Amino acid sequence: MFTPSILPLVVLGLLLPAAPPEPSAPLSPRALIGHYNGNLGINTPQWSLLNGDVPLATVAIAPPAPLVFGPLVGNLDNAKAVGGQTWGPILNIGTCATGPGAGIVYLRSTVINGPNTTFGLCTSEILMAGPVIAQLTVPHGGGTLNVPNQAVPLAAVGSPWVCQVLVRGTTFGTELSTALYGVVDVCF
Repeated sequence: MFTPSILPLVVLGLLLPAAPPEPSAPLSPRALIGHYNGNLGINTPQWSLLNGDVPLATVAIAPPAPLVFGPLVGNLDNAKAVGGQTWGPILNIGTCATGPGAGIVYLRSTVINGPNTTFGLCTSEILMAGPVIAQLTVPHGGGTLNVPNQAVPLAAVGSPWVCQVLVRGTTFGTELSTALYGVVDVCF
């Protein structure tokens, strides 16, 4: 049986527009990251793509702006620099400076398309400039160089950074890695 007292509610619900949806919360600021191999693409030690937080290396006349990329959570070897977390990417050793050795990990402030340089039989491109923010010597076994996890201070949020490694092996000489760079923020 039809109840007349419900009719005004049904009509009212059909004729009045629904309430507008509430705006969604903005996404939290995310750390930016880029991966650059100069304009020639000759630097063979490249940052590992294994954890999904490093984009493919770009070869271009100028380094592109870093972007939001990869997972929303960290992992054991974070390549993105997030304030209050740790940073410690993995580098795949190249084809010139092979065998066990060490790498000098340099952190600076500016990614560039710099000049070529030759170390013994290895030619590489310099991809960073600016004052040294940090420097760390890390041993490697010839396959990968795992940067030990480094604390990223909250005070660094908003700061640009670039990392390039001078890789030494037991054969042929020394070479430079591709550049890993970005801007520190509060979320992955």
